[in-house]
Amino acid sequence: MKPFESMKFKHPWRPYQERVLNVIKDHLDDRRLHIVAAPGAGKTTLGLEVFRTLGKPTLVLSPTRVIRDQWIERIKDFVQNEDGSPLDCYQLDWVSNSIQNPQILTSITYQALHAKFAEELSVNEEEDVNLEDDDGLKDDEVNRFIKVIESQNIQMIILDEAHHLRSEWWRALEKVCEYFPNVILVSLTATPPYDAQGSEWNRYEQLCGPIDEEISIPELVKAGTLCAHQDFIWACDATISEKDQIKEYDHRVSTLCDTLFHSTEFEGIVLSHPWLQSEKIEAEIIKEPHVAIALLTYIKAKSLPMKDSLMALLDMKAEDIPELGRHWWQVLLESILFSKTTQHTDVQKQALDHLKKQLKASELLHKRELSLERSRRIDRSLSLSASKVLACSTIHQLEYKHRGERLRQVVLTDYIRDEALSSGLDTGEVNLGAWPVFKSITSSSAIPDQIGLLTGRTSIIPTKKLSLLLRHIKSHHVKTESMGNNGQYQKVVAPLNQLTSAFTELLMNGDIKVLVGTRSLLGEGWDAPAVNSLILASSVGSFMLTNQMRGRAIRVNSKHKDKVSSIWHLVAINTEYDAGWSDVFNLVSRFQTFVGLSEKELAIESGFDRMNATGLKSDNMFNKTAPISRNNKQMVRRYRKRELIAERWKKALTIDGTARVIPSVKTNKIPNLRGFVLKHSFSYLLVQMLVILSGIMTGSFYLSLNNPSLLWVLMLVGIIGALIYKLPQTISMIKIACFFLPVDGALKRIGKALAESLCQAGFIETSIRRMVTNVTKLEDGSFYIALSGCSFYESSVFADCLAEILAPIDNPRYLILREGRFLGSLRDDYHAVPMRFAAKKDLAQLFYKAWQKNVGLSELIYTRTEEGRRRLLRAKMKAFSSTFKDEVKRQDRWQ
Repeated sequence: MKPFESMKFKHPWRPYQERVLNVIKDHLDDRRLHIVAAPGAGKTTLGLEVFRTLGKPTLVLSPTRVIRDQWIERIKDFVQNEDGSPLDCYQLDWVSNSIQNPQILTSITYQALHAKFAEELSVNEEEDVNLEDDDGLKDDEVNRFIKVIESQNIQMIILDEAHHLRSEWWRALEKVCEYFPNVILVSLTATPPYDAQGSEWNRYEQLCGPIDEEISIPELVKAGTLCAHQDFIWACDATISEKDQIKEYDHRVSTLCDTLFHSTEFEGIVLSHPWLQSEKIEAEIIKEPHVAIALLTYIKAKSLPMKDSLMALLDMKAEDIPELGRHWWQVLLESILFSKTTQHTDVQKQALDHLKKQLKASELLHKRELSLERSRRIDRSLSLSASKVLACSTIHQLEYKHRGERLRQVVLTDYIRDEALSSGLDTGEVNLGAWPVFKSITSSSAIPDQIGLLTGRTSIIPTKKLSLLLRHIKSHHVKTESMGNNGQYQKVVAPLNQLTSAFTELLMNGDIKVLVGTRSLLGEGWDAPAVNSLILASSVGSFMLTNQMRGRAIRVNSKHKDKVSSIWHLVAINTEYDAGWSDVFNLVSRFQTFVGLSEKELAIESGFDRMNATGLKSDNMFNKTAPISRNNKQMVRRYRKRELIAERWKKALTIDGTARVIPSVKTNKIPNLRGFVLKHSFSYLLVQMLVILSGIMTGSFYLSLNNPSLLWVLMLVGIIGALIYKLPQTISMIKIACFFLPVDGALKRIGKALAESLCQAGFIETSIRRMVTNVTKLEDGSFYIALSGCSFYESSVFADCLAEILAPIDNPRYLILREGRFLGSLRDDYHAVPMRFAAKKDLAQLFYKAWQKNVGLSELIYTRTEEGRRRLLRAKMKAFSSTFKDEVKRQDRWQ
């Protein structure tokens, strides 16, 4: 029996779901469908509708058994028994959850697929294997998988939570897709790996295809599917042992730098660098200009004679050379230790070998990774700081004080850390984990008998709640063990899935107010809509996993529709040293792709800046305890006003009926943009005009000495002639003046040039007339630029290309250059031609024509010639886009 005709969704589609479903077939030109749907968007339901709409035998791959089973259980929303009795979806003859017996819809885990062909695991999957630890399918296993697809006529593969896949799985699935070019690959995820490195993201996109549609968290909040929420940051003072570790690391680095600075042997090695000896080095420096700058910083710090030719090549003056800090020491040492082109004498080689041994002994060098700025060991130590255990208790007390009986709190950790519990030996050492957090919270909480612990190995329930827990466990294989003072708690052993359901019911009903667990168990695929407080006591820096964990707290609670959730992020800090701030730097990275309510203005955007965490700003970095206390006081003040969060969400979401999260580019302040436009495209022409007119007036004066009446005639003819001679430039100047003032006009013209060229090249199919380049100026003087009126994919293409144009010059194939010199007036302006256009000459020319039309006269330069390389190096050092520095960011914003 084919199910497609009998399936029909029995509920009305929500607007955001209907929007996505209406364009499914429009995105299948490449046999890929890639949908990003935030937690709560009904991703599984959308997937089943795709299955029904396309009507093809389908294999669904999921990361866990819970998600695997959801695909089958949700079929009840599409199929009903004729007599109205409850439907057992597992009894449908076209449904299977086993690769051993595939049907029209087969839902299995990635791990089960591996088990089938590797014969490493039992078929019944008594235990889930973490997909992150799965090596994927080997070549012979892939070939067997291909035979199964062929024999079962599988025509569509759905990858649920596709972000879990690692490179080994990408390789296997790419091979499958190459063998079956007509198989449709559908990728569904709540959290694509936005924070992946360039090559890793490209691989992900190559497999899954570009993101076709996105249902964002703000869209779900607006629709009432998710609740209003806000992130909070709690800062912890690093422990004494952690501070000692950081102090000792800082001392090692300082000693190393000081020793090398005063070493005549090391000075000789630096000065023998080929870039300080040769003149024809443009091609090499273009690839690594930062190395050249590092050499100059060392020479400047040592007060040695400057290499004038090198400075001229970099277009730098002595005052432009930065101080020799740890960043430049890192760059300098890496270039000397690992250079493949630099030739050293035998004595120098011996000295460098000795230096490497010293660095390894000091734990500053591991393989080819030098750690003078950041230390992985310290990063991990702070991310798992024991001080965060106490922070969990402090936050719990704050939350219970203000929420009282309505508190439903979850604390997620990476590890259990119950070794002391199982061994009975307490060494006094505290590590961040579920058991230490549970122990800390219960010892200071006003409600110790309403706190539970749930992990894959250890589960604890207050004795008073044991009978309630057992009511929800069907298995007869339950063991309990009394523990704590006077048997206050019970350790419970039972099937994990039933334990999880039972603890969830108690939390939902308010029988327990706090549940401490691990992110591997509760961080993804677990739903408890009552949760209104979430503490992320996790070291994970990944956007994907953090966003999944945040999703546990933002579901709407039908019993309390006014629910507002708080999500707490923990950072450990040692304010005395740079290395002591690594946990904050990791948190900043974590926030780059989160969209949330801004504390700076009434807006919804991504990035750490939206938190306006003034205590953690750089001007407070070395003020001992001030950053910690100041930040926490600020967060407590905000938390006490949480009743305003829902109203602020509502106002920020109310822009217009079509508003949605759009991929955008954020720039920092552009104080010189107007001057740049006028000076380089406007005043330059005026200077030339004035000089020409001065010449005309001088000539007219001498010619009319004998006949004064001719003066005005000659001047008038000369002015008209000059205007005609400069007519094209004059018209261009007037247009530029109209378009580029005010300041955001320049960005609009750049945006328009890009949008036009994307349309002409076929990268964007939406008509240029329907699209609008939006430039929004923020209170701090920065700008958001986005393209609206088109699909999410097209907006994303625009944002990626615009970021390339505005970012500092790297190593593009083509440059857009406006350069000229007239009577000492110099102008130069550099922008990279985006990679989409730079791949082919005709596309680069197309982009160049659109730029000329909308932005101004310029020159297109191919940088792979000798002359092109010279100009590229100059562009790297003096590009207009360098005024943006690292503040050009791809960020999303509700607009």
